Amino acid sequence: MPALKRNKASLILLGISSLVVPNAGFVPRQMGTHLNGLQLQESTPEINPDAWVEPDASLGIVPEEEEREVDWGLGGVRLAQESAIKITGEITHKPGKADAQPMELLRYTALNKVEESTVKSVMDKTGSKIICSGQGVEEYKDPGDSLEKVVILAPMEAIKDAFTNAGPAIDCETLVFNFLGGDDLMMGEVLDAAKEMVVMMDIATKAKITFNSLCHMSIPCGTCAVTVVSLGKNDYEGSNDLEKSIVSGEVYLRDGTYMTVQESDINTALA
Repeated sequence: MPALKRNKASLILLGISSLVVPNAGFVPRQMGTHLNGLQLQESTPEINPDAWVEPDASLGIVPEEEEREVDWGLGGVRLAQESAIKITGEITHKPGKADAQPMELLRYTALNKVEESTVKSVMDKTGSKIICSGQGVEEYKDPGDSLEKVVILAPMEAIKDAFTNAGPAIDCETLVFNFLGGDDLMMGEVLDAAKEMVVMMDIATKAKITFNSLCHMSIPCGTCAVTVVSLGKNDYEGSNDLEKSIVSGEVYLRDGTYMTVQESDINTALA
């Protein structure tokens, strides 16, 4: 996907606050009883039950129990919630340094689970293999007496976990880094983790590296999984869209479950 509220649409709302005056809500205690020189009354006014007036529907005022349900489909909210959002990109590198650049954003209607036997069968036909995989969890540590906050980011923890079981990659000509997280997965964190992983692994300078960063509401927030795939050279293209995704190296492994997205599920709907 943090100090600021994060979501799959990568919207960060800055400088927005809500102030509700007395009798309509509350003013936070830390703001005190003065606001821009305006004295606010702390006492609770008395309410005369005989003075109650029924809401006037002509003014658009309706009793709470008659309020209509909100249609979350308006404005594309449901479209964003139900979509798997993927950003693809490339990683350029040389010894001791790497740079990752996002290239394209795609939206899918589904995140598909794939049988392990299917993944292995397709990879056997293409000569591809999974070099490593790992998972990470975001964590905030109490700074204690220090003023410095300690934040452990899920993508960075995921690549560290993957590196502990990484196979040799020096002979790999084409690699695909696949990151999978919840709605709060942040592109900047993925880019940093991808660059760091290239430096950590023993990869030939001539190797071509691409990445996929996918987020979906079914994946718990604050978590990230990474799967590194080395593409083979065989000519098998896949018998369906699901297999074609595996052929391209787009495989996400999380908690022992393989997942991917397929071209037929690309969502071109507009909000």
